[in-house]
Amino acid sequence: MSSSGSKIRIPRSGKILRRILPAVLLPALLQSCFTGIESTPKISYKDVRREQITVSDEERLASRISAPTFADWTPGNLFLVTDAKADLTYLPMHPDARDVSTGDILCYQGVRSVPSIVGGTTAELIFTRPSVPGDSLLYRPQADEQTLRERTSFHAPFLVDMQAVAAADTLLRGRQLYTRTDRWLTSDGKDIHGRKFLKVRIDSLLPGDENYCFRVFFTSLEKDGERGTLPMAATVDDDTPQLRGFASLFLLNDPRADYPQITDANWELIRRGRVTAGMTMQEARLALGAPKEVDRTHDRSLIYERWGYPSGIYLIFEDGLLTRFKQ
Repeated sequence: MSSSGSKIRIPRSGKILRRILPAVLLPALLQSCFTGIESTPKISYKDVRREQITVSDEERLASRISAPTFADWTPGNLFLVTDAKADLTYLPMHPDARDVSTGDILCYQGVRSVPSIVGGTTAELIFTRPSVPGDSLLYRPQADEQTLRERTSFHAPFLVDMQAVAAADTLLRGRQLYTRTDRWLTSDGKDIHGRKFLKVRIDSLLPGDENYCFRVFFTSLEKDGERGTLPMAATVDDDTPQLRGFASLFLLNDPRADYPQITDANWELIRRGRVTAGMTMQEARLALGAPKEVDRTHDRSLIYERWGYPSGIYLIFEDGLLTRFKQ
């Protein structure tokens, strides 16, 4: 036995083992780490939404503006044809029947199972046209009835669900809201430049088209004769963000109270989607939305930031203030 304070010698075999162990264990540890990553389930947009702590009042209201699922369809439901292409999708049972036209009303009668060309069965939806007595139309959605009933959303091509339009009209008609966008349409569908954050009254909801099933008609409560419409999509319960849904088009409360630091002059420019020199980045974002491209650079005294938009608009900020722009 060695005396106190003397060094303890490690046998040569122990040194070799100490060198070998990391080489043996490291691959195993890495493999276990990669296995853990690969087994991690994919996080969807819906999962992220569930993790949100708060849901806005607009999102709560939007959840009530949805099209019925196929499981909710009942005989007698009415649908508006929005595109002449429906003539190629909804086939008449009688060869001499009149072609399906834009503006036709189809009445859902039920569903039956028929043999599929790839084997098994597929659903066949049956419609009639009240304007054409005895006429029946057929549509095959390339899925069996059970699959259709299990879907959280189902959209029949080139059709707008009239029951959904009526329910949304009842929910929103007469409400006082604030517009989120300055990109409006006239009553006959032409583009106009309106104002965002404008207090309006909802006059009515009418059928839209295949992509945006609602047309929201509103009147300004700030200026006589100022009117517009906005195409709006139904809320869909799936894994993708909703484009042009209620929550992206309207606010329930006046947003001006959230920005007391913005001058009245700049606020009016923001409402018209315009910018001016001296605006902050926050003001520019409120006016034009988020940029598509952002480039940052600096010299010895200033920090430069260039924002680019798809329409060719660009903004240049120096130390956070707008100095040059093309709009």
